[in-house]
Amino acid sequence: MYAPNVVVALDGKEQKDLASFYRERPLVLIFLRHFGCIFCREQVAQLRSHPEWNVLFVTMGTQEEATEFRQSMESPHRFISDPNKRLYEDFGLRRGSFGQMFSPRTFKRGFQATRAGNSVGKPVGDPWQLSGAFLIGTDGRVLGEHRSSDASDNLTTEDISGWLATESVA
Repeated sequence: MYAPNVVVALDGKEQKDLASFYRERPLVLIFLRHFGCIFCREQVAQLRSHPEWNVLFVTMGTQEEATEFRQSMESPHRFISDPNKRLYEDFGLRRGSFGQMFSPRTFKRGFQATRAGNSVGKPVGDPWQLSGAFLIGTDGRVLGEHRSSDASDNLTTEDISGWLATESVA
């Protein structure tokens, strides 16, 4: 699978071709469910410790909301806005079912995320959207993919580190 060739909005002013984010080095493209999602907040917070990684978060909020969220989360990474969920669809990310949102696993993970200092916020976007993560090589090939099986199913920092280590060796 190759990444779609689309133009995305960055920081509310500039528009860039998605390929411009991975031409120089592999890109970790992470789709967030919504800004209030405790699991999304947890993932953004965990990735703060890796500012050297080429990470791009995709959100459903406006660019202004994405910029505000990025600042409130103190993230060193870039955020793009996809309010029409075009990229979500292009990468095959689906909306979740009731069971994928509310299950013993998601409640347990929510408790763990809360204990780690994360909190729930106001949903901005589609609260039923599932998240995902993709590693895109410099040639546009998707080298790694993870489509969440439920609301709490995000890649760990260790998983992403493994993806990047494998890609840098290849």
